[in-house]
Amino acid sequence: MTPAVPRPDYLAVAETWIGRPVIKVLVGLRRTGKSVLLRQLAARIVDAGMSPERVHVFDMERMANDELRTAAALHTRLRQLPVGAVLIDEVQEVESWERVAASLLAEGWDVWLTGSNAHLLSSELATLLTGRYVELPVYPLSFGEFRAFRPSGGGLADEFDLYLRWGGLPGLHAFALSDSLCREYLRAVFESILLKDVVARFAVRNVPLLERLTRFVASSVGNPLSALSIARFLKSQRQSVTVETVQGYLAHLESALLLHAVRRWDVRGKRHLEIAEKYYLGDTGMFLALLDRPGDINAVLENLVFLELRRRGYRSSVGRVGDYEIDFVAERGAHVAYVQVAYVVSDASTAERELRPLRAVPDHHPKWLLTMDRHPVATHDGVGHMELSTFFLGAPLTR
Repeated sequence: MTPAVPRPDYLAVAETWIGRPVIKVLVGLRRTGKSVLLRQLAARIVDAGMSPERVHVFDMERMANDELRTAAALHTRLRQLPVGAVLIDEVQEVESWERVAASLLAEGWDVWLTGSNAHLLSSELATLLTGRYVELPVYPLSFGEFRAFRPSGGGLADEFDLYLRWGGLPGLHAFALSDSLCREYLRAVFESILLKDVVARFAVRNVPLLERLTRFVASSVGNPLSALSIARFLKSQRQSVTVETVQGYLAHLESALLLHAVRRWDVRGKRHLEIAEKYYLGDTGMFLALLDRPGDINAVLENLVFLELRRRGYRSSVGRVGDYEIDFVAERGAHVAYVQVAYVVSDASTAERELRPLRAVPDHHPKWLLTMDRHPVATHDGVGHMELSTFFLGAPLTR
């Protein structure tokens, strides 16, 4: 069983919403720990003063709750219980769940939900909840959380190497990061996401084509892709497919949070470019699941930086400055930072190649080069250097 290690950052945010008259929705990739967080929140609600008899948790993936998978059936069950807090795990398994959620809120319940679908609240029926919910994203473990799951782990460098290899799904720690067991676990997680959140939900018929497309995108993380370029690749592999089908499959994979698309941003023109996007995996452990080998180190590092920026609440774009590309333009409110990611900067020419795009930026927002180098990299023109493990442990992007 996965250790129930507290994740204080999520709990601290969630606790501010206890008792508030809105529906709280925890959304994240399958197996990122939403179910454990929900149970920990149930305990916090009791600690805040509600009697345990008024706190009700429902896991909608359990067979015991099969009969409750319609809005009417679930509402009937809850009417038999004392009004208090209701926490429903994987709520998308309940047909017309938005109706029961809206009704429970109106009846005075403290409503908490989890879901594994990025578009959980985008259906027409979800307009019932407009203005009455808050979405709380849940991501795979940060490096700091990864280390908390391994209190008897090794040194910082060794732990960081393990994090790079296995990613941030909490369930891995139930297997003590055993190579063979973790590989099988990651494959099982991928198959569960693909079959439950994509194939079944969107009635996908050509599953082998979907899998091949997903593997190709995983092998291309950090590189510009378009539906047309993907369709051309698949056709070169004797897979007949239209651009429209590729677009649909990509949208389904994004909905399941297995992929994240990042648009390109013209830094000088201050506009998004309608050209090839980049895609990142919802967890870097999926490199092993999809490719049967660790991902390319540069792709893994870039993917982890993307997830860390999302975890911190940044909106990310791929920056374009003339002929140069910046890995991430990170925006959070009024704060903007430009981030370039590299494995190591081994010589002056490599340093110049990585720093040149940042120096071309015409404004004075913070600019950072993030690398695995243990010693400071000499930079100029206000560009800062930070070791990646330091960044992943929470060092800010301010100057």
